[in-house]
Amino acid sequence: MHEVLVVFRRELKSYFLSPIAYVFGVLMLSMLLYYAADVTLVDGSQASAENLFRLLPSILLYFLPGLTMRLWAEERKLGTLELLMTFPVTIGQLVLGKFSASLVYLGCVLLLTLGLPLTLAAYGPLDWTPVLASYLASVLFTGSFLAVGMFWSSLTRDQIVAMLLSLVSLFVLYNIGDPAKVEAAADWLPWWLVDVISAISPYRYFQSVARGVLDTRDFVYFACFCGLFLYANALVLHGRRQKG
Repeated sequence: MHEVLVVFRRELKSYFLSPIAYVFGVLMLSMLLYYAADVTLVDGSQASAENLFRLLPSILLYFLPGLTMRLWAEERKLGTLELLMTFPVTIGQLVLGKFSASLVYLGCVLLLTLGLPLTLAAYGPLDWTPVLASYLASVLFTGSFLAVGMFWSSLTRDQIVAMLLSLVSLFVLYNIGDPAKVEAAADWLPWWLVDVISAISPYRYFQSVARGVLDTRDFVYFACFCGLFLYANALVLHGRRQKG
């Protein structure tokens, strides 16, 4: 556990010392809040933060590949990955430390959006149960996309290639869970097949948790999904260590 914390602190520190992380955070927040704040505020009327969490998955889809592309690809390009491999830590600890630091950084960015529901609550009654559930769903959803992006970054030293691979795979994962597209696909595919395909998408489970329905199966899904890609990430790095 100590080794994971060492990697975690190193990676998290790099975020807050890097201007790129601040630019990424500001751009993502600006776009998210600009579109999410497009609501009519009337004193005493029922307030809703639905816009914010409806837009969040699609915003993450386009922004996350730009963040994850550097996680391993930059280490390889700069030659620091070989140095990391010489540290007295296991591959699993390296992967878990980087993943945790990135998720905490993105969690901090998400936390800054709290100003929107607080502002809405000042104008009218706001049901905080779905809001808090949506924040939980957002963290889980972010973690799933982050694990996918990290995996692609471990496969190449070219950050642009890593970004494009992440963007395409996340685009597919997002769309196969989109209710409108699932319904359209059901017109020409068997329902059981559509259900199986959509069950792969983190977006489907994001929607379930965001509704405030805390089903254990949703949490098991996110744990398995992240675990699968983080394990694949570790296998890639282990292979590189074996090759020297």
